[in-house]
Amino acid sequence: MTQILEVFADTGEVVERDRTPAEQAQYETDQAAAAIAVQVAADAEAARVAARESAVAKLFALGLNEVEINAMMGGV
Repeated sequence: MTQILEVFADTGEVVERDRTPAEQAQYETDQAAAAIAVQVAADAEAARVAARESAVAKLFALGLNEVEINAMMGGV
């Protein structure tokens, strides 16, 4: 088990101890949830970029130039 640091505000006492099994399980659950959240955000960003690239390619195929496309997309 990993260590946990407790600081008691009323006394200023600092205690380093092993996590309890329940604390360890919660820690592992939290770490897994955080990893999933990071992956979801990365996937959403990749989808946004892919959609933008697809839209730009379609606009180029319609004959618009880069200046016109940037103007339509708000200069993004």
